Amino acid sequence: MQANRVFRSAVCTVLCLLFFLIPLPTSAQSASLPSMAEAGAVYFYHLEEQSVICEKDANRIVDAGPTVKIMAGFLACRALENRLQEPVTVTADMIRQAAGYRLYIQTGDVLTVEQLLYAALCGSYNDAFHVLAWTVADDLESFVSLMNAAAKDLGATNTVFTDPSGVDDKSMTTAEDLARIALAACENELYMRICSTAKYEFSGSLALDSRTIYNRNALIASNATTKYYNARCHGMSAGTTTRGGNCVVTLAKDEGQSYLCIVLGGMEDENTQYGYTVVNRLIDWVYNTYAYMEVISPETVICTLPVTVSDMTTEIEIKTTEALSCRLPAGLEIGKDITYSIRLLHTSLEAPVTEGTFVGYVAVMYDGKVLGTLSLYTAGSAERSSIISNLQAIQNLTKNRKVVAGSIFFLTVLTGWIVT
Repeated sequence: MQANRVFRSAVCTVLCLLFFLIPLPTSAQSASLPSMAEAGAVYFYHLEEQSVICEKDANRIVDAGPTVKIMAGFLACRALENRLQEPVTVTADMIRQAAGYRLYIQTGDVLTVEQLLYAALCGSYNDAFHVLAWTVADDLESFVSLMNAAAKDLGATNTVFTDPSGVDDKSMTTAEDLARIALAACENELYMRICSTAKYEFSGSLALDSRTIYNRNALIASNATTKYYNARCHGMSAGTTTRGGNCVVTLAKDEGQSYLCIVLGGMEDENTQYGYTVVNRLIDWVYNTYAYMEVISPETVICTLPVTVSDMTTEIEIKTTEALSCRLPAGLEIGKDITYSIRLLHTSLEAPVTEGTFVGYVAVMYDGKVLGTLSLYTAGSAERSSIISNLQAIQNLTKNRKVVAGSIFFLTVLTGWIVT
C-alpha cells in the first residue's frame, strides 16, 4: 500500500512539472495587435511575466541611432554614482567630437557629475555624453570599448557601438539586443530617476547657473499637453538620426504591470514622429485590452474530500498554499472563462488527517491552455474516532470470507461438542 502511494505521488509530481512547461498565452496569441507598419523594428516586453508581448524584425541588425545613449548613460551612472558632487573641468578634447544636439558646454566650464548626468540623460545633449565618457574612461575610445564589452556581457552579441551619443550614426544593434541593455539599465535607480525627470534646473556656483533643461523624450515631457505625452511612461531614451530614424525606448508602468517598449527606425514627416505614435499605440492597447488578475488564491476552496473514521467531520476543504495571477483579456470570469482541472491522489481520506497534507494538484485553464499548476493540500485536520474505528474493524471482519467461514466452522464444532 505504501509503495502504491509513493508511486502515485511521483506520477503526480511529474505531471505537475509537465504542466509548468506549457507556455502561458500571450497577447499576440489572444488578440489582434495594433499596427506597427510605421516602425522598422519593435520589441514589446512584459517585465513581470518576463515574456515578449509582440515583436517586429527584432533580430534584424539596424542602425542604433540615439539609443546608444542608453548604454552610455547606464555605464556613466554605474561608474559615477558615488561621485555626484565631484566637479569636472571641461577640456577641449572632451568636446572636440561633439556635434548635433548640444548644450554648448565650453572649454573651461566646471560642472558637477550630477549636472552632467542630468544634461545627458534628461536633456539628451551630445556634448554632455562626451564629457561623461572622458570622466569615466579618460578618453572617448576607451569608453566606447567599455560600452562594447558591456554589451557582450549582457548577451547583446549583434551590437557594435562607435560613439557614446549616436552623433556619428554608425552604431548597429537589434531591437532584442537593445532590450537586454535597457533591462539592465532599468535596474539602476540613479539612471531611471534621471532619465525620467521632466525638467532640471542648474543651481549652485558652477557653470550654467539658472539654466533649465527639459527632457527631450516627448513621452515624459514636463508639459502634459505635449502631443505624445503618456502618463504611464518612465524614461528611457528617444531621438532621431538620419540613418537610425525616429527611435523611442521607454518603460511603461500602471496597474502593477511594467512593459518595455522599443521602436527603432520609426518613420518621420513634418507633422509626425511615428516612433512615438507606435509606442503609444502599443502601450494604450495592452492596458486597455488586458488586465492582471488573480485567478486562484490560498483562500480559494478548490474542492472537498470525504473523511472516514472520524466523528468530528465528514469532509475536509482542499486549498492551495499559493496565489496565481496572470495577464489576461479584461472581463473574464472565473468558473466561466477560467476553469480548474483537479487531479487528486485519493477519493477519500481516512482519519487521522493532519492539516497541510498533500492530496494532488489543480491546473488553471483558459482558452484550452494551462495558465499554471499548483499543489493541493488539506485545509484542516480530523482526529480518528476509536468507536467508529472499532465498529469499522468489526464490519470489515464480517465481510472477510475466511473469517466468516472460520466462525461458522468453529460454531459448528462447538455446537457438536455441546450436543455430544
